Amino acid sequence: MESTNVPMSKRLIGIALAAVFIVGSIFVPGNETLGHEGVMTLGLLLALVSLWVTSALPLGVTALFIIVMCPVLGIVGGLGQAIGGFASPALFFIIAVFSLPVIMLKTNWGTRLIGALIKWTGSNSRKLVLGFMIATTLVSTIMSDVPCTVLFLGFALAILKAANAKPLESNLGRCLMIGIPISAVTGGMATPAGSSFNVVAMNILQKATGASVSFLDWVIVALPVVIVMVPVTWFFITQILKPEPITDECLQGIREQAAAAKKIEPYEIKAIIVVLGLLVLWIAGNWIPVLNATVVALIGLTVMFLPGMQLLSWKEFQDAVPWGIVLMCGTIMSLGSVIESTGGAAFLAGLITNSGVMSLSSFAALALMLAFVYILHTVCPIGVAILGIFLPIMITLCAGFGMSPAVPTIALAVVVAGNYLMPVNPTVMLTYGEGYYTFGDMFKTGIIPSIVLVLLMAAWMPFIVGILGI
Repeated sequence: MESTNVPMSKRLIGIALAAVFIVGSIFVPGNETLGHEGVMTLGLLLALVSLWVTSALPLGVTALFIIVMCPVLGIVGGLGQAIGGFASPALFFIIAVFSLPVIMLKTNWGTRLIGALIKWTGSNSRKLVLGFMIATTLVSTIMSDVPCTVLFLGFALAILKAANAKPLESNLGRCLMIGIPISAVTGGMATPAGSSFNVVAMNILQKATGASVSFLDWVIVALPVVIVMVPVTWFFITQILKPEPITDECLQGIREQAAAAKKIEPYEIKAIIVVLGLLVLWIAGNWIPVLNATVVALIGLTVMFLPGMQLLSWKEFQDAVPWGIVLMCGTIMSLGSVIESTGGAAFLAGLITNSGVMSLSSFAALALMLAFVYILHTVCPIGVAILGIFLPIMITLCAGFGMSPAVPTIALAVVVAGNYLMPVNPTVMLTYGEGYYTFGDMFKTGIIPSIVLVLLMAAWMPFIVGILGI
């Protein structure tokens, strides 16, 4: 969000807090537990969060400011050390996969998918909500959550308009507007390509331990969670909000769009071949090390520009990539390394260890840590920063229970993505802005699915990772 859309008072509060944290850290002496450089690094981290949460500055400006302050404060020897995260393969993966929504939104595959689902659901409103949620989940496994939500939001609004479903009056509107973004974030859990959180988590794992999780291993571990959570979220959304019946005539517009899109154009064939080819190569990377996620994504991006393919223009690609988010991801990866090297991560891990959580069973400890992160991200939706702060700590703590570092890596990425309680992250805010539901509507439909997600991750992750030997 650009700062011009934020009240001046809120921006000034964010800047004032950031200044307090930075200046305060300069005058706080270090000790044998945490040196002065570590104190200043944590001060910078708090300043980053303050500026980010209050949208005091544009994302990219915040990112660049925090990075340049590392050498200015003497935390690192020079700017080269401060920008190490920008050389991360994960960052190039994130940039490359933003091409996929561009080419898919230029096709009619989404229209055909919705048309096929409506044939199955008919005018049964609960079934219709389930159909939308399944379709959104499927597409979101390879498409970023925001464009995926935009795609299906358009179809849903067409149906609601035909049904004369008014905001805050129609329960069908409430169900669709909550169910679509919930399904987008749930589908994003299934593959590394589904969410930038997944790639950031994988990068942190590799930097912290040298280990890695392959594309196929991630799918095997996370896909069952998605398969469970879609019906769970659908059940509670439609049971609590109870969508009103819908007439068959309301669906006619979607049927007509699907019928008009019967002919498959050459562009659509090329687009689906590229998408399926990427999936095949990502899975093949499980056995062919050179085909890691980033290499495959960059090859796919290049193919889109080849003569004869021409699936997108450079301008379309430039416009599709949220460069502020890219700069912020690079900053978090860089700052994470600095926090690790200055002892900040070990200090924070010590605070959690001394809280008594390590005296609990491994299941209870993992569940409590995941619940804490889930609640934190619900009220402070800065997922990349939360991963950068807590994942290295949780890797260390889970090692104390004999767990593979892959357990907290996948679990934390999934929990950060699965925001079911409040419309405060960018994906859910897209539909909240249509005015069909309130904070309370979403909270009451999401409270039990949120508990199920946290408990499921705490029980399933150690088990399946152990079975697979990741």
